[in-house]
Amino acid sequence: MVSVCMITYNHEEYIQKAIEGVLMQQFNSHFELVIGEDCSTDPTRVICERFAQQHINILRLLPSERNLGMMPNFIRTLQACKGKYIALCEGDDYWTDPLKLQKQVDFLEANPEYVFTFHDCMILNQKTGQQRIRIGDKSIDTRIDLISLIIQKNISTASLVFRNVLDFNALPGWFMKIRNGDYGLCVLLAERGTGHYIPEPMSVYRVHDGGVWSGSGYESVYRADSEFYGYLSSYFTDQNVKQAIKAKMQYVNFNYGINKIRHGQVLSGLYLAGKNLRFYGDYRLRTKPRKIASALKTWLQN
Repeated sequence: MVSVCMITYNHEEYIQKAIEGVLMQQFNSHFELVIGEDCSTDPTRVICERFAQQHINILRLLPSERNLGMMPNFIRTLQACKGKYIALCEGDDYWTDPLKLQKQVDFLEANPEYVFTFHDCMILNQKTGQQRIRIGDKSIDTRIDLISLIIQKNISTASLVFRNVLDFNALPGWFMKIRNGDYGLCVLLAERGTGHYIPEPMSVYRVHDGGVWSGSGYESVYRADSEFYGYLSSYFTDQNVKQAIKAKMQYVNFNYGINKIRHGQVLSGLYLAGKNLRFYGDYRLRTKPRKIASALKTWLQN
């Protein structure tokens, strides 16, 4: 019924908890865990092999004899998932609710017009141990269409469960070029139908130095976002979708300018923020004043 897609590379500290979060699921049908292990240089594969031997009827390990890279590893693992539904959980995140899969699959079974579901999550700072809720009381759409998805970008990877409706052997060319693989996947799903948000935190996203995003600087994240929205703008022809992409890119550019100010690049930051400042339009793309004030305060203190 469900294939859980888990990619992992050098997750020695985290992979056990990720696997255990899947194995603890109380689910009324069969599910499998498919792990794409990308030739780690630490004992990650050894840990995965131990679990595979102990849970031979549930866990399928896809080892690699050379490092493929994140996106090729992600795609080959998705290709190996044969369930009616696919759930995602990367090797450094983990699930916390034993009924997570049941809740999401029950919703999709009862609502065939929906293509995917996702839920809230906790963000864990691995260094400090501090946790905060990702969405919480923030207002987001419960029913997610393509434009809403582009504008809000609120889906945590380990929260996603979707119908196995994509041909992973015929993905758009841009999909292999992006770093936002999970978000790109969500965009392709939203092309085919709507998604549903469940306001329950049922997983944990770890922030740590080795994370694809949490270990990246703000300039690296900006470049990845810039490239991503550029690909989307070329891919879609619908003018409403293209307008949403343009508005989102202005929001990304504005926040990049604020981050530049925070890091002492005041003139270029002010120019970029001023050029992309909007006092109108979608309320979901308005940067909170306290974020701007915080950046200015950090710059002045330094």
